[in-house]
Amino acid sequence: MTDKRYSSLEELFEDREQEILDACVQCGECVSACPVFSVSAFKDHDTAEVAKKMFAVLEERKYSDEAYQKSFSCMLCGNCIDVCPQGLNPMFFNNLVRARLVEQGNEIPEALGLLLPNRDPYLPRILSGIQMKPSDARWAEDFPSDPEKKDVVVFLGCSALATPDKNFALIDILEKMNVDFTVLIGGKICCGVCNMFAGQLKEADLMSGKLVKSISAFSPEKLVVVCPTCYDQLNNVVSQYISFDFKVQFVSTFLNDNIDKLAFNTPLNKKVTLHDPCPLSRGFRDDASIRKIINALPGVEMVEMEHNREESLCCGSLAGFTYPEYAGRFTMALMDEGGATGADAMVNVCNFCHLMLCSLSNKYAFELTDLVTLVNLAQGGHKYEDKVRTYWKYGDVDQILKDAKEYIDASGLDMNMLRQLLPIVFQLA
Repeated sequence: MTDKRYSSLEELFEDREQEILDACVQCGECVSACPVFSVSAFKDHDTAEVAKKMFAVLEERKYSDEAYQKSFSCMLCGNCIDVCPQGLNPMFFNNLVRARLVEQGNEIPEALGLLLPNRDPYLPRILSGIQMKPSDARWAEDFPSDPEKKDVVVFLGCSALATPDKNFALIDILEKMNVDFTVLIGGKICCGVCNMFAGQLKEADLMSGKLVKSISAFSPEKLVVVCPTCYDQLNNVVSQYISFDFKVQFVSTFLNDNIDKLAFNTPLNKKVTLHDPCPLSRGFRDDASIRKIINALPGVEMVEMEHNREESLCCGSLAGFTYPEYAGRFTMALMDEGGATGADAMVNVCNFCHLMLCSLSNKYAFELTDLVTLVNLAQGGHKYEDKVRTYWKYGDVDQILKDAKEYIDASGLDMNMLRQLLPIVFQLA
């Protein structure tokens, strides 16, 4: 059982806030280490002065444009964590500043609202609704009532709503492994990280509580998490204020622990490179399990990018929704580095990374793929179409709507809303 220290997320924030107020010397080292700051509108500002303005939000509830942009442009890459001379967590400093700015009545960046499950329209559900019929789902999206006990609960996270092909591949793998499992997806239940990122602490607390209750209803021994950010949130944040009995494990570690149950029989004949997601590579220093699985795939040659493991480049992350003019540079830099390896494919382990990189996939010769898709194919499994990537290739909203019509009709999505939203999502003129 996790040993919670706080009664709520707000209490956790209050404690961390006091810790920063007591120990932060406003030296600006964390600002200097921030990749986004170096390309932002304030890149020429003294980093210590920016840190002081961030600190003033906590100490005096004093707004500044610098503090707003610095906190909301955070990519969650973790580059700042090791540089703090006081041993504080600057990423949590960003979280605190955002929360206090929102508490004062400041609006969040508009596009960030598309990722909040308590708002409408909710982008992950829209992307799901243009790729599949609700009846095709092989997972639960709501709180289970009196379910049967399962050894393993798989939580796909919210971004997985937008990547049904990867969900189907993982479920195929688990069925072949004869695992006693059930699958939950994000949206109605959620780890709360997007609400927390948006400064909505009460909503984040409610979301994470509902998620833990939903998982606990199955009395599992293990929770397998597909999203690296969910994995970090559950282990390092939610466990601080909610107790649970199950062990949280990332999907690559789970597959690696059970690699003897993976029957690889189909050579893939690919040269691949791997993008390490930030929460795993810098947060948990977990890179071995992913590589062990890739190296076990028949007919696969693995080549490393220049920046790998804890030095891996960030995809742009949530900054793609808050300050896309900054985040896009990092997305492109990552894709350029992938192309320089000469690989046939770049393997992602994070669905959100995959969605970010899809925006540039048409400009590069290599394929964007993911770990569970390769594992499934190496077992002779079905190749599911990555429709998000297909829609990016179309570059035309009418063609997207025509291709997706049967899914749109089945999902009950409003066509006028889609005509307004999809050109923004797929960056169409």
